[in-house]
Amino acid sequence: MNQGMVVWFTGLPNSGKSTVSRLVAEKLEAMGYAVERLDSDELPRSLTKELSPDWTTRQKQKCSNLIFIAKLLSKYKVIVLIASVGRFEQMRVAARTQIERYVEIYLKCSLETRLQRDDKTKYVRYPDTIHYYEEPALPEMTIPTDQYSPAESASAVIQYLMDQGYIAERDNMTEHTMD
Repeated sequence: MNQGMVVWFTGLPNSGKSTVSRLVAEKLEAMGYAVERLDSDELPRSLTKELSPDWTTRQKQKCSNLIFIAKLLSKYKVIVLIASVGRFEQMRVAARTQIERYVEIYLKCSLETRLQRDDKTKYVRYPDTIHYYEEPALPEMTIPTDQYSPAESASAVIQYLMDQGYIAERDNMTEHTMD
């Protein structure tokens, strides 16, 4: 029986969260799992809009919204992949305490590589806040994405989820069949 879960890909901007989570989603879908990506770069502004004039409060509100949606989807047997910086450790700890099946993947990447990947010029546009990030205290995995390709990183995540019993090798199985 498939169970939902949440995998949070965290790390500074341009560390590979969107790319790796997209590849993981593709692999999981090919295995027959129901998957939903919550990428903070792609979510509708209605979910991540500036709810407060204070940057810190906005960051926490955005994470609270992501946690709520992820928790709800995972209840319905969906594997939820969050691709969001999640700048504050307390927010990722909140997710861990609220969601029974939760995995945190820290994508660690050098500043030099992140700057090379900065096609949206985030590091230029937000110099006062872009570097603020509380590294995870105890992530289930740390992947140096400046040393491994996105495909290698995604494969490592899939292998970890299988090794830990969160997922099993499947061939496009569905839980409901029509007679």
